[in-house]
Amino acid sequence: MLGPSTSDSRGNSMPDVAHFMSEDGEGFVLDHTQDQPFIRFDGDAEVWALTPSPGPRGDVIFKNDVGEPILRSSRLGGLTLFSRTRPTGDPVAVSGKADAIKAGRMTPGLLFQQLARASKKASAAVSRLLPFDADIQTPGADYLFADAARVTADAIVDVANQNNGRKILEPIREVRLIEGRPPGVYMERNTLVLRLDHTQGWGGRPSSKRITKILKTASKGR
Repeated sequence: MLGPSTSDSRGNSMPDVAHFMSEDGEGFVLDHTQDQPFIRFDGDAEVWALTPSPGPRGDVIFKNDVGEPILRSSRLGGLTLFSRTRPTGDPVAVSGKADAIKAGRMTPGLLFQQLARASKKASAAVSRLLPFDADIQTPGADYLFADAARVTADAIVDVANQNNGRKILEPIREVRLIEGRPPGVYMERNTLVLRLDHTQGWGGRPSSKRITKILKTASKGR
């Protein structure tokens, strides 16, 4: 189960990392091998950091970085997935083994290519040039920066495809990735700034939903 234990939010019967499948057929990998639990859905490259919090009747609720419940673990060992199509929850069960969700290797050259790729994707979404810039001070942080660039481009595309999306994105002239704590995302004049902390792994960068929320909130404040 995923209920509280003496060392973390994972029970003794739950594997450190495994593939799960819901009754509706939605699959995902849940990884407890690191300090923070991570989840990656089948067919989606984004890794989501989860934060456990106590729920009713001894349950544990795992939320993403915008406070949405993603998983619920009951004290009896049941696991429930919350989704847009099943907001009330869908029972899930282990369906197989899985590898731990680890960062790949990234060189400065590959990072530059990823930044260019993210800029091209975001620029196409807003029909103008939207450059991506990264200020890395710590060796080994390249992969997190590359992943953050990809996630940001996905968020910009998502907003652009929504009603008034182009208007929401109109003020943004640049995306800048910097190191810092705590991780976060904010608007600084016409620059979308992502503050990243590589020591937290996947939890060291905001999710695409967090970025989308900030973009929409910033537009309402103008």
